[in-house]
Amino acid sequence: MNYPCLKINLKKISHNSKIINLKCTQSGISLVGVTKGVLGDIKIAEAIKKSGVNILADSRLENLKKLRSFYGRNQQLIMLRSPMLSEVKDLMEICDISLNTQLEVIEKIDRFCREKKKRHRIIVMVETDDEREGLLPEEVIDFCRTVVNKFKSIELYGLGTNARCYTNKGPTPDSLKMLIDLKEKVARATGRVMPVISGGNSSIWNLIEKGSVPEGINQIRVGEAILLGHNTVDYKPIKGAFMDSFILEAEIIEVKRKDSGVYKIILALGLQDASSRNIYCCDPDLYIIGQSSDHTILGIKRDKLKKREDRCLIPETGGTVTFNLDYFGLLSSMTSPFIKKSYIKG
Repeated sequence: MNYPCLKINLKKISHNSKIINLKCTQSGISLVGVTKGVLGDIKIAEAIKKSGVNILADSRLENLKKLRSFYGRNQQLIMLRSPMLSEVKDLMEICDISLNTQLEVIEKIDRFCREKKKRHRIIVMVETDDEREGLLPEEVIDFCRTVVNKFKSIELYGLGTNARCYTNKGPTPDSLKMLIDLKEKVARATGRVMPVISGGNSSIWNLIEKGSVPEGINQIRVGEAILLGHNTVDYKPIKGAFMDSFILEAEIIEVKRKDSGVYKIILALGLQDASSRNIYCCDPDLYIIGQSSDHTILGIKRDKLKKREDRCLIPETGGTVTFNLDYFGLLSSMTSPFIKKSYIKG
């Protein structure tokens, strides 16, 4: 096997997706599978869809183009990031739905749609409590009225929000109820009843488990919870889910024993691959000392050193060290061309 290597357990990903999808379905919520953390990987998308998830979403057109090429026109795809003006033409060819906040972008989408005799659905993003993208609640009604009256090739499909992507706040029932209230106000102002209220991402899981999601929230967009088996507010594991669907392995290229008795273990894994802040040694006796662009340096905990020497458990050149990853470690590993990907089906 070539190293560094990211081992991807497709069965565990599918299992996690099944658990989350079942709970969402029981709560009257449609689950959108998000592939942006895994570079729109087709095998991983297939594992997510195997659990019964029908809609896929990503924030990068390159990833969505890959999904469209594989699945054809029957697969519903959502563009998660507000589209750049420069990518609107490609967006029309690739995506069925996009999240939007800017009238000038919607105007350009409408223009391309009219030229191609197409329609495009938009979900209008509302800033509730994350300070990320979105209209302020008081701006939503006028915005939606303009969309309905001015852009005839655009379908006002829903309202959405984000939480726990930028700030440390999680969503609250009150912030989600705001979307439902806005939906009713928009319907009165425009005569259009939007079918979708997209209540957020993996940070909403705690509310789903408690049954605290207000009635009317009927969609969530989930990536991290499926991939890593935890919510994104307190990062507690989801009951029954796997947290080790992804394991990063790196090869040891040098072992040094200092005069002080301290060992330094050098890996062929650097910041170009994954930051040491986002990976965690599976071996509890090892810890990360530092990192350069090409190397990661490990040590052995002093209170464990003598025991490991007695049992001949000192790592050797040519051996490997395994790591768990957080979301940003996974993102880096999936996007690094230097990390090999190995898929495990069982």
